[in-house]
Amino acid sequence: MRQSEEETGRARGIDRAIGLLECLHAARQPLRIGEIARRLNAPRSTVYELVKRFLDTAILEIYDTDGRVFFGRTLHFYAADYMGAHGLSRLGREEVIGIAERTEETAQFCVLHGDKYTVVHMQTGRKIFQISTAVGVPVPIPWTASGRLLLDHMTREQVEHFVPSEDFVLPGGGRIEPDRFYEELRRARRDGYCMTSGLVDAFTHCIAAPVRGTDGVAVACVCVVIVGRPSEAEERLLVEVLKESAARLSAYVTGSTYQVASLSVV
Repeated sequence: MRQSEEETGRARGIDRAIGLLECLHAARQPLRIGEIARRLNAPRSTVYELVKRFLDTAILEIYDTDGRVFFGRTLHFYAADYMGAHGLSRLGREEVIGIAERTEETAQFCVLHGDKYTVVHMQTGRKIFQISTAVGVPVPIPWTASGRLLLDHMTREQVEHFVPSEDFVLPGGGRIEPDRFYEELRRARRDGYCMTSGLVDAFTHCIAAPVRGTDGVAVACVCVVIVGRPSEAEERLLVEVLKESAARLSAYVTGSTYQVASLSVV
């Protein structure tokens, strides 16, 4: 049975509404209606009607006298509802705050969003550090320690099918060969954590531990991002803190009981 014109038009309208919100998320700043229309390759009149509806419900708000629009207070309330209902995200936020306090390093809670790595929560540590990855920004999986853990259940063929070939190219122009990436992924699975060095820039290092579901697949990761390679003692301590945090979150996901181990943190 063919879709009715009404159903087709409704679906197209929903797609454009989602596209508008994704456009603003990608821009990460207020935009004029004309700019949104150009980015979406959509009629200005259609975008105007969508924006007007979103303004009426405070999903969007006008940010300046030029009429630029961006996300509104209603989305803040929706996000609060999500945090209240989604226990893992709420607990992940608590964990990154605790990790940052205990290690003084910048801590993150991250997941896959489509075929990209994305930070959900971040807490800056007391040490001076300029973070290059912001909350909600999609990042190629091969650039991250967490990405290796989030894919460590996949076969080589599944990894190559899932990760776009251009994502193996690093910001500096170098390339991670798929063979090397898959070996690092297997090593991360074996070790129960992953550490990467100098991928995004020469000075940044990341250590991540996986949050796993009942099937053993990593559904999220906790990690620390640091400047300069840690000493062996520092690395052991960071791994211990991250594994403890990941174990608590994994226990929540699987509904099991987490037994607190001794922790040599001062």
